[in-house]
Parts: sequence; C-alpha cells; structure tokens
Amino acid sequence: MSELNGVSLSLYYKLEVRDLKNTHIKELVSFNLVLNDGSQIGKCNYFSGRGYYTPWLEIDYYPILRNENLEENFFKIIYNFLSPGGKLFVTYIRDNETREMLYKGTHPVETPLGLSLLLAGFTWFKDWYFPEGGNEGFPKLQSNKPLNGYEGVRQLEVIREEIKNVNIIKRIDELIDHYRKSRDRTIHWKIT
Repeated sequence: MSELNGVSLSLYYKLEVRDLKNTHIKELVSFNLVLNDGSQIGKCNYFSGRGYYTPWLEIDYYPILRNENLEENFFKIIYNFLSPGGKLFVTYIRDNETREMLYKGTHPVETPLGLSLLLAGFTWFKDWYFPEGGNEGFPKLQSNKPLNGYEGVRQLEVIREEIKNVNIIKRIDELIDHYRKSRDRTIHWKIT
C-alpha cells in the first residue's frame, strides 16, 4: 500500500495508509485510508490478484471529499493505482444522496458517487444494492477499470445509450475521446 501512502490529493491534503494488516488470504490486506489531518476516507480491503482473478479494492467509504471538491481526484488516484481490469467497490451507506437516487432507479453514473467514478475513468458499473452471501457488507457501487482504451470506449458507448442527462452525456463523450486518444492503453491521470 506504499503506492497510496503520501500521495497528494491537493495542495493541502495527502493520503495516509494506516493499520495495514495481512489477512487469512495471502493476496488480501486491510487498512484504513485517511487524510493527513486524520479524517477517515474509508476502511479498505485490497486483493492483489491471483491467476485469472483480477485485483480489486473495496472502500467502506466516508464521502467527506465531495464537499472539498476532491472526490474526483481521489478516485483518479485509485484508478491509477488499480491495474487494467481492476475492480473498485465503494459503499454508499453514508452517502444519502447517492443511496436515495439508486433506490429510486437512477443509473449509477447519474449519482454523485457514480459521476465521480466515471470522471475518474471507470467505465463499467453495477449497483450491489443487495449484497449476496454473508461477507459482502454494505450496499456498494462497483466500477471497473477497462482492460485497454478500446474496451473503455466500448463500455462507455453502452453507458451513453442508457443515460438521459445531457450534461453527463457530454462528459461521457469527452471521456470517450480521451480513451480514443490513448489508443490501446488505459489512461493515467495527473493529479492537479
């Protein structure tokens, strides 16, 4: 998790990884992700991958960054951290606006959390509103990093057909253009 520790989120904030622990699964670690002022962003589980199982990161998320206009930057850092094909799971139990919109049937990318994930480069979404089994925890939004730019464009074109909000459609078009320019690579964000 050294890749996330000390990463600048803004001029004033840096990420800190705390309480890093190994688990009973060799490839799985748990940790807390906080700001350098001690504010909790989330409790995390990171699976580094094994064989055909792609890496994933789950964040039991506290949406404190949205009010600071840093949520998109945060998810761009996470996007950069994940390898192509990696999955991100973000709980929304503490995000009242996103939760209520999803419960009403709003498309995930039309919610505040989903839009931040989309603008960070994620291209595939699923609402796990009723987690299966016993270990999945709270309802969460899954977003995947595409395997490559071509796959990113394909997935975004599917989402574009499902969206009604013209402002979000414009943002999807910008992201499609960004992926097309990246050719067969995924994008890598500079955090400003």
